[in-house]
Amino acid sequence: MSDKFERNPEQHARTMNEVFPVYIERVMLRAIMARRLVPGTCLSEGRLAFAFGASRATVREALVRLEARGLVNVVAKRGWFIPEQGCDEIHATCEARRIIQAGILHLTVPLSAQAAGFVRHHLAQQHAALEDGDISHVCFMLADFHVCLTRLICNPAMTETMRSLMARSSLAHGTPTIQAARIVYAAHVAIVEAMCAGDTTRARDLLLERIAATAPPPPPRNSHHPPDLKAALAPVLYRIAREKNLSSPALTPYRQSETNA
Repeated sequence: MSDKFERNPEQHARTMNEVFPVYIERVMLRAIMARRLVPGTCLSEGRLAFAFGASRATVREALVRLEARGLVNVVAKRGWFIPEQGCDEIHATCEARRIIQAGILHLTVPLSAQAAGFVRHHLAQQHAALEDGDISHVCFMLADFHVCLTRLICNPAMTETMRSLMARSSLAHGTPTIQAARIVYAAHVAIVEAMCAGDTTRARDLLLERIAATAPPPPPRNSHHPPDLKAALAPVLYRIAREKNLSSPALTPYRQSETNA
């Protein structure tokens, strides 16, 4: 704790009240992208409060933020739930991704040396996750790849939109096998190679092919209710703790680099 907060505990409490719901929201987003939380999951305020060591009010604020992203529904007298993704929702998500990601390619291809290093660092993390064999972390890294591409244009609002879209895509499909995940990783490598080579057409075709692969409606499945939300979130929290001492290459605004060129 900093000296400033030690001298002013009220300011520290106020800051934590503002930041902690965002932290819980981000962990929950990551858990969804990692397939740790799936459609039909009941998000008990009490269990989440226990898992995060937070108050119910703080948890409720985080759930409201997730509701605004379309990732959580509240049912009267029953509580908060992660919703099933219907055909219309899946189609809308894919259409939004097509529009946004085609625009990102138009703005970023060919990749600058700095942007290429940034994206290749993410590919290295995907490869490491595959070698590690943790399928939940693999799922997160594969979904986060598209968030990584969006970060290239240095537009926080667009990045958060893409994070929501990727979380929705994750809810629409079950957990893949490691073999299937390796195929997706290979497609990501090909997309980045095309972007680095300045081949916008090939990069777009490969990207649209990946988005189309998520378009079919998911097969019927039983709703899954993790018996212990703390256990479901634990691997995500563990990964975040491990990554605190690791950092990706710094990324300066893409348009700024163009201006300075």
